[in-house]
Amino acid sequence: MQNLSINPELKALIPPLTSEEFAQLEANVLAEGIREPIITWQGTIVDGHNRYELAQMYDLPFKVKEMAFTSMNHAKKWMAENQLGRRNLTEYVKGELIAVIEDCIRDIGKEKYAETVGRPQKESLSIIDNELKHNTQKIVAEKLGWSTGKKAMFDVVKKKAPEEIKEKLRQGDVSINQVYQEIKKEEKKAKFEEAKKSFEAEIKPVNVEQVIVHADSREFLASYNGPKFDLLLSDPPYGMDFKSGWSDKDKIANDKIEDTVQLFESVLAESVKHLKEDAHFYLFGSIDYVYELRPIIEKYLTLKNILIWDRKVIGMGDLKTYGKSFDVVYFGVNKKWKDLNGTRDRDLLSFYRCEPGKMVHPTEKPIDLLEYLIKKSTSEGDLILEPFAGGGSTLVAAKNTNRKCTGIEIEEKYVELIKSRI
Repeated sequence: MQNLSINPELKALIPPLTSEEFAQLEANVLAEGIREPIITWQGTIVDGHNRYELAQMYDLPFKVKEMAFTSMNHAKKWMAENQLGRRNLTEYVKGELIAVIEDCIRDIGKEKYAETVGRPQKESLSIIDNELKHNTQKIVAEKLGWSTGKKAMFDVVKKKAPEEIKEKLRQGDVSINQVYQEIKKEEKKAKFEEAKKSFEAEIKPVNVEQVIVHADSREFLASYNGPKFDLLLSDPPYGMDFKSGWSDKDKIANDKIEDTVQLFESVLAESVKHLKEDAHFYLFGSIDYVYELRPIIEKYLTLKNILIWDRKVIGMGDLKTYGKSFDVVYFGVNKKWKDLNGTRDRDLLSFYRCEPGKMVHPTEKPIDLLEYLIKKSTSEGDLILEPFAGGGSTLVAAKNTNRKCTGIEIEEKYVELIKSRI
């Protein structure tokens, strides 16, 4: 009996028969003999490993057909295409065979290129059906009838699934889609946990210098020629004519809505000129004046959300109806979107308001809320613009998170207060 060589690499390309399939082949061979020739290349089997095994077991005669492949890659490609014709192959096994064909096509292309370097080039033909420039998706469509989406799922599964799962895929115990969905689920979970961990990591302040300017924001920004800002974070006067808890002399300037609209737009128009294209913005406001302020914001910036700041306590007002306990925060981007840091959070910001007895400014915002917004939209070392600095809480939050803030405040007494805080 003729002895043939077995190349483990080539044999591994052939999907193994199930025990039932091998038993059926054995019965057929014993009853009818080995009718189909064993295909070889340079004396090595490329098709017929199981028949050859049975021939050795039972000392049965067989015929040999020698192929004239020009390289190992041509032999492997032929083997994979030949195996695709078998019945009862699972989808994953078919995909593995297609992957072998793709690899062979790439390697054959490299071989052809190496052979023709320095020679005049003609239009190269694909080795698939003599078509111009092979198309992977067309190969998949012709061989398997898969969509491009299914091919993409297979590629992910082939690359990332553990071997024990791949074996289940080969046996048909699970589907490509099921494994793909599980992989993406685990990746999403891992990405979420990593983002959460990174966002919540403790920041060790390094004494970043903050800048407070005593000026009218409109005038200062009109002549500003420094670096552009990564974030606009501000609490403009928003038309409450604030009196509660403060004497008349401590009323906030320009805090009637008719004054706010004019001041707010003029400051915003100057601020936008100094923002990076992907700079985010957070502008605190009151629900009472959304219709007046929203059009101004949308005139100069791209509004993405109106966030709700739940202050967690009820403010002053009519004691016979529901107590107001929230403000709004306009959020968006200058022109070009930049992803937020951390995980995807709700548009409800739950932070206690500042304790009235400890406030240094009548509309002071809590430091932890400002730190949260700064971390969501910037990285350490980034620049923040605050054109209505007030009591300086934004500058304090920037310092705590290793960002640099330029604050502008028109009232001198608050400028001195801010200097003492930073």
